[in-house]
Amino acid sequence: MIDRKYFEPNPAIYFRDLLIPMALFFVCFAWAMNSEGWMVLLPWVIAAVSIHRAGMFAHEIVHRPAHRRMRAFNTFWNWTVGAIIMVPTLRFQKPHLTHHATGIFRTKDDPQYLLVRGNPGMMALVLFVVPLVMPLTNFLQILTGALGGIGLEETMERRAQARGFSVCTLLTKRQKIAVVRQSRFTLAAFILYVALLPQTLPLYYSLMVAGWFLTVARIPLEHELERHAPHSNAHDQMLDSFTVETPLALLIQPLGFRFHTAHHMYPGVPYHNLPALHAELKATNPEYRGSIISLWAAIRGAKAGPHPGNAVKANEAA
Repeated sequence: MIDRKYFEPNPAIYFRDLLIPMALFFVCFAWAMNSEGWMVLLPWVIAAVSIHRAGMFAHEIVHRPAHRRMRAFNTFWNWTVGAIIMVPTLRFQKPHLTHHATGIFRTKDDPQYLLVRGNPGMMALVLFVVPLVMPLTNFLQILTGALGGIGLEETMERRAQARGFSVCTLLTKRQKIAVVRQSRFTLAAFILYVALLPQTLPLYYSLMVAGWFLTVARIPLEHELERHAPHSNAHDQMLDSFTVETPLALLIQPLGFRFHTAHHMYPGVPYHNLPALHAELKATNPEYRGSIISLWAAIRGAKAGPHPGNAVKANEAA
């Protein structure tokens, strides 16, 4: 077992690491608004990377939705960044926690284990179609939520589950109230934004698409994603997860995502403690070292688990 200190979040670090990309996003959005031609490219890239990094805190909130020290941060994120990207964390909670569940992870019941390896059509769909569609889907969910249409979403979710995937979370009565409230706020803020700056809608949409592209681009870097297993156990969380140490992965794997093996072994550990946990596991667990691969190996699709090929890569990385 690892030291319990690893599980304690530090809200000051969370706020620091959120407020910096938030500020960069707003500054670069305004910069891009007032740029012409190729001059818009630099602020657009910075804004896209910034909103992606800020948006990825949804993952942290899902893993600590009711932690006493995280309440202020969670509330702040949902009513700021969550409104900008139109993603209340409650919609994301159940599918992601199901993905982490022992016995479900990497089986056909795992809603976030997409078989993109060796399937060019599925890979193209995830990388190039999903980012284009998700901003529109998010808006429709906000619209239906604001109008009290949670029931429609639940019908869609049940039909999706019958076909083996998940599109949203089935909510409790209390959660529905929270999502409706956040959806109404988000819709009101969006209407005000459109009324004041209608000419920037294409810029906003393009940034949301870029943010979603960066989000889905990291999917093949974290698991094998080649076949479903008939069953799984806690050990499989390590065997079928990748860790990419190179800083080159930081762009699409911010907030500790590149230490994905440690995250799946101990999902309750906050992102800012994952580097230290990774170092401890690397030093003490030979099997864990087998999950450490290069960025190129992750892109190519290295086999998951502690096999000789991974052991060589781990030695090279060390």
